[in-house]
Amino acid sequence: MNTAGRGKLPPLVFVVVPVFLLLSTLSIIVTWAFKLPWYLPIPAAVAWSFGICLLTFGFVWMRWTFKSLSIRRAFGQELFKSSSESVLIKTGPYAWCRNPLYFSATVLFLGWFFVFRWTPIAVLTILFFIWFIFVAKWEQRELTRRFGKEYEEYCRRVPFLVPTRRPKSKESSSGG
Repeated sequence: MNTAGRGKLPPLVFVVVPVFLLLSTLSIIVTWAFKLPWYLPIPAAVAWSFGICLLTFGFVWMRWTFKSLSIRRAFGQELFKSSSESVLIKTGPYAWCRNPLYFSATVLFLGWFFVFRWTPIAVLTILFFIWFIFVAKWEQRELTRRFGKEYEEYCRRVPFLVPTRRPKSKESSSGG
């Protein structure tokens, strides 16, 4: 499948930073507009314990994802390449969910929310989760075009965003 004439995205930093700034601003506006409390009165010991656990898990999961995928590929270096130019990663965290980078980022946002107990971070987490779903759906269409039946079979076996069960096949649980 030739993808030579397909679109090209700008470096992801030119997408991620403006999206982060936009969603951060929107989370503050939502908090203000709906008159939500700026700071949630969760006991500090409970919030910090839960937050530190989430941050630790999120950083470990993200590191595992980068190690499985490579930083270059995670930041879009292989977008629009054909199946002969790239390989579908189905091992490591990709055996547990198809979008482990977005999953780990969501867990990290939740961790920061519990550490700071600031409502705009909770709103930001929800907005980013929605953004991640849209981006992951777009990526899914691209990967289906690139890998066809191999990707469709992978989609049947592995959850979309949140790991909900152990990997189903021996092939998918090896490596990482």
